Amino acid sequence: MKSLCILSQYFYPNSASTAQLMTDLAKGFTHNGFSVSVYTSSPAFKAESGLEGVAIHRSATFSADRHRVISKIIDSILFLIGGILHVLFRVDRDTPVLIASNPPYAGIIGILFRLLKGGKYYFLLQDIFPESAVLAKIIAPEGLPIALFNFISKLTYRFSVKTIVLSQAMRDYLATKTGLAEQFCVIENWAIEDIKPCPKQENAFALEHGLTDKFTILYSGNIGRLHDIEIFAEAAQLLKQEHIQFVFVGDGAKKQLLVDAKASHQLDNLLLLPFQPREQLKLSLTACDVSLVSLVAGAEYAIAPCKLYGMLAAGRAIVSVSVPGSYLDQLLLSHHCGVNCPPGQPVALAEIFSNLAQQPLLVSEMGAHSRALYESCYRFSRAFAEYQSLLFDSQPP
Repeated sequence: MKSLCILSQYFYPNSASTAQLMTDLAKGFTHNGFSVSVYTSSPAFKAESGLEGVAIHRSATFSADRHRVISKIIDSILFLIGGILHVLFRVDRDTPVLIASNPPYAGIIGILFRLLKGGKYYFLLQDIFPESAVLAKIIAPEGLPIALFNFISKLTYRFSVKTIVLSQAMRDYLATKTGLAEQFCVIENWAIEDIKPCPKQENAFALEHGLTDKFTILYSGNIGRLHDIEIFAEAAQLLKQEHIQFVFVGDGAKKQLLVDAKASHQLDNLLLLPFQPREQLKLSLTACDVSLVSLVAGAEYAIAPCKLYGMLAAGRAIVSVSVPGSYLDQLLLSHHCGVNCPPGQPVALAEIFSNLAQQPLLVSEMGAHSRALYESCYRFSRAFAEYQSLLFDSQPP
């Protein structure tokens, strides 16, 4: 029986997007007859039902308060140390290791597995680090931390069999930056739920929150530093007198910005809800007319927002905020799924929303194109086949 080891700081039952994607992969390989082991730091705070056959090993954690930076740093170090010991003493050198980039320096585990044990590893780059941290203003663009992270990253890419990135834009950037074009391959993510589109008027989530008789604009997922959330808050203020409802489902570093805007400007058209359980996504993602995705300027090559694929599966029109010519802009334009607006232009964005609210047929057609794109490109079966081919069917050097 072929075996696979997955290392990801976030895994089941954690609800983060990386955790759900890695859980899908582990289950997919298990159901196809592979022996799968996982090393993670996500606590097992509920029964691990539905993961039969997956051997899960969990590192120690420092604190349940995952919002504090110091707690996150300590937990990531504990995961790093535990992961090194795990691959050196519990993983056979012939077993391929798939390492997700949480924490971003998790590649150290793979480097040591390669150098000390002669093993092979594949690095899954969820976002480009340290660039993403600089864009988020977490670290300064110059200095020792940048130099150190760049050094670790380049070693990680060089010693990996392949480093997997999520978009062609990410691959092109890294190929130019590192000169290691042959080390990178693109495997796009997938929608974590096969959502059956349904009319909003028949949607229990929409009925519960009073969304059935309003033109509803939905943002679902991480409300993070690399997403232009400010533009949505300003657009909601500009449209507060119109029959348009903004709904944000999720949490993140910029959620407080929305809380403050709602209170300061009395935005009754702005509804803020917490993350929904995975089983609820089929309802929450279809409880709208238009879905939202956004990136701050400069982030279009550094990250590929996972929320996009669920929107496509939900069969909803999409409005993206990204620089003109970005992969989001090109995807929506080429597949007629929606409209793109440049970052930092709330008046233009408000006009887009107002116009779409008056064109229900166009919105419906865009949603149909979104679903068709999901059907053809973003099912889990497509991604799984690509991972299986890379990890087991290809012949690495």
